Amino acid sequence: MAVNKEFDIVIVGGGLVGSAFAADVLIHSPNTRVLIIEAKKPEFIENPPLDSKIYAVSPKNFEQFTKIGVFPDLSRVGKIEKMKVFGDTNGSIDFDSGGTYDVYLARLVEYTNLQKAILDKLEEYPNLEMCYGQIATIDNQISQVHVVMADKSIYTGSLLVAADGGNSFVRKVVGFNSQQIDYEQSGVVANFSCEKNHANTAYQWFLGDSILAFLPLAENKISIVWSTSNPKSLLDLSCDGFVSVVEAASQNKLGKLKLITEPQAFPLKLNLIEKCYKDRVILIGDAFHTIHPLAGQGVNLGFGDAWELSALMAQVGISQLSQADLARYNYDRLFEVRKMQLTCHSLQRLFNNRSLVANYARNFGLNLVNSIKPLKKILINNAINY
Repeated sequence: MAVNKEFDIVIVGGGLVGSAFAADVLIHSPNTRVLIIEAKKPEFIENPPLDSKIYAVSPKNFEQFTKIGVFPDLSRVGKIEKMKVFGDTNGSIDFDSGGTYDVYLARLVEYTNLQKAILDKLEEYPNLEMCYGQIATIDNQISQVHVVMADKSIYTGSLLVAADGGNSFVRKVVGFNSQQIDYEQSGVVANFSCEKNHANTAYQWFLGDSILAFLPLAENKISIVWSTSNPKSLLDLSCDGFVSVVEAASQNKLGKLKLITEPQAFPLKLNLIEKCYKDRVILIGDAFHTIHPLAGQGVNLGFGDAWELSALMAQVGISQLSQADLARYNYDRLFEVRKMQLTCHSLQRLFNNRSLVANYARNFGLNLVNSIKPLKKILINNAINY
């Protein structure tokens, strides 16, 4: 039966960023009427296998989850205490958490582990509702938004917050202006167990035409992200063939590897939006911005959107949130987003350039930065505070 209900906030997209935003809003204002719309209801099982989707959560964001009472299963959470980056010839740079107030650079969390912890927290709020289904249309008005579902149900909100990913349905239907740069690459992800102890160290190799990253997980396992313009050549390999190629590309840094999850690929695109709000619709997370994964900061930017928007709503009031308030929010977030997008885009272009001048510059640059400890400390502090 079709329904017609009103809420203070309608959130489209119940993934990590959307559900985290809901949790933070309800911590500030427990009586807020919140609806989360998601295509399918998530299913969680006891002792699930290792998830193929792994996220590097910054210390700042991990601490924020603790503050709002979101506690993922720490026995399944890895951490990065050191990072070693290798250029395509003789350049290299090392980062560690020494000299900062944190004892780690990032926490490595499975999507399902963190998602379950957030949804468990949301169950404490009776005024939060979940809706699972497909959206037919969205009517974005000056004072409210109407969401019409495929089953003819209508949900009205003072605000609609879109956290429905890089291919955002809301962004397209509402008519946001966006520009996409296709890297013509895909990120190939998979998980392994290691022969040698990874010692909570992340590794990254710039291989000329691709970038390979090792992320340390709990129980001496790793997750890899291999950014490549030819993902098919990796996905078509046999299990043993894929393992051998990864071992060779990583110079057997962690010894023999054992494949745990089947490799998967996702396209890499840079999404540029100048204005993340339109009337009563606001974009956050990948619906607002995407970046190259070489720095592992995409989800952290999304969490930053969520916390800042939630704080603004707590300060101003949801119904009183004006276009001027949203303009200030847009300005502040766009500054942080563009800074990280520019950094990752420039590095990707530099290391994908095959000229001799670029080859010398990038490897010389790695070695130069590695020799300047104060500069490295600044880079580390910037990264862990996203």
